[in-house]
Amino acid sequence: MTSIWLREAPAAPVGARPATTDVAVIGGGVAGTSVALHLARHGVGVCLLEAGEISCRASGRNDGQLLLGLGEHYNRIHGQFGAAAAPVLWDFLADNHRALVEELRAGGIECGLEERGGLRLAETSHEFAELEQAAALLAAEHKPHELVPAADLPRWLPPARGFHGGLYLPGEAIVQPAAMVRGLAARAAAAGAVLCEQQRVLALRGEPGDYALELADGGILRAPVVVHCTSTLARELDPSGLLQRAVFPFRGQILASAPLPAALAGQFPPYAMSSNFCYEYFRLHGERFVIGGKRWSVPGEELGILDDSTHNPTVSDNLLAYAREHFPTLADVAFDTTWTGIMAGTPDGLPLCGALPGQPGVFALLGFNGYGLSFAFLAARCLAEMIVDGQSAHPALPMFAPRRLQSP
Repeated sequence: MTSIWLREAPAAPVGARPATTDVAVIGGGVAGTSVALHLARHGVGVCLLEAGEISCRASGRNDGQLLLGLGEHYNRIHGQFGAAAAPVLWDFLADNHRALVEELRAGGIECGLEERGGLRLAETSHEFAELEQAAALLAAEHKPHELVPAADLPRWLPPARGFHGGLYLPGEAIVQPAAMVRGLAARAAAAGAVLCEQQRVLALRGEPGDYALELADGGILRAPVVVHCTSTLARELDPSGLLQRAVFPFRGQILASAPLPAALAGQFPPYAMSSNFCYEYFRLHGERFVIGGKRWSVPGEELGILDDSTHNPTVSDNLLAYAREHFPTLADVAFDTTWTGIMAGTPDGLPLCGALPGQPGVFALLGFNGYGLSFAFLAARCLAEMIVDGQSAHPALPMFAPRRLQSP
């Protein structure tokens, strides 16, 4: 059940846990490593505690797509958040991508970055009509895109069959996610952050200004500031109960093919790709075809599951059938690797970034609804500014404030 990303990625640099630190970050995925990096660059002493290895959970088990628009088509974002907020949210994601790519380039991080854009594909005529609506809104707001009629799809994606058209977004990209996160971790360590693996936090005790993180090995780390970056895997560490109430787990599943013959692999451009309102998502990695989704096709939709050591064979069967229906050239290709990852959802589909209400010095950056790569790097920079300066200026941040999910 290990993802191909984790098999390939180099180890992250780790250090010895101190007794005290200025800021304790719990969780070593893309959110935690990015927070540690930005805080260290502010000159803050930061210690990151990861229960396993850096990026070993969702950040090393996703499909490595940097998406715009939460996966949803832009007309639905307008419908949910309104005409004023939707462009602000879109711009945050675009700003995240630019900032992240700049960091990857500046650090020389080798993570298979391909900035060739993304292709949203319509499985039905209804979905293509929604893509047309999305394109009209993007055009009105001068956001780069290209509507792709069905007749033009062979030029964009030669092996595809059965789609009703698509929408191309040049601002999307793909990466090798575990290599990316561990590269960011190396940058954080170089800036002065201490990264500690195999450090499971059992409880958060103490009082504002003097928190004690009790660890499974019997140790304690003391810090005046704590940041939760654990997705749904440690909601019990929040004594207020907000994370337990407002953040829920769900499990995604991914298949990867055996290496394709070079001529076949060459038919798939290195786009971020999805269909069925982004419930199915796929891309090429090297010479492997990687596909995820179909959790909606089984009872319960994999909600509430925290086990990423197993997989659902029905989901695998349905993913394989999808791949062979829409890409017949894959009919005889073996899919030899399967893995799952646990994602964190919120009621409104937006992450938590900011102070937890009623807990001075305790912050959260989590709940990305499956789109952590699209949010976390810039959100972590903003959170570091909140911790250091008391505020951050990006206009999207009020949409992510944890206090919005407090019980009435």
